[in-house]
Amino acid sequence: MKKIISILLLTTMLMLTLLACGAGKLKIEDYEWKMRAILHAEDNQVVYDAAAEESNTHPEAKIIEMMLVAKDGKITITDVTNNTTYEGTYTVSGRNTQRTYYHITIDGKSGYADVSMTTYADGTEEPTLPITLDGYSMYFYAN
Repeated sequence: MKKIISILLLTTMLMLTLLACGAGKLKIEDYEWKMRAILHAEDNQVVYDAAAEESNTHPEAKIIEMMLVAKDGKITITDVTNNTTYEGTYTVSGRNTQRTYYHITIDGKSGYADVSMTTYADGTEEPTLPITLDGYSMYFYAN
């Protein structure tokens, strides 16, 4: 009986270890990110849209191109349209098998982000990075 319990415990620990190996496999540092849209959190109104001109989905939104790069705990967001750079920091606040969570600070404002795969209706997937910061929700995708 002791032998069976030992084998079961060993097997369980091995399975948990193998499952943890894939945890948080997507990381903010793994990609250069391009902004898709920025929404005002209060009313979900699209404020900035990278593709508003082509899609005509948000005619009220300002067209802007932004890029985000993260490395070694530092975030840089470059507003290509207006030649402006925003800098900040990030730390991992949690992980699971499908996403990595971050606490971020950009230009003195704190917020949250996570990196995960987004699956679309047609079955395609892409890494995405939503950020909530200072009353705005920003959506980035892997460039």
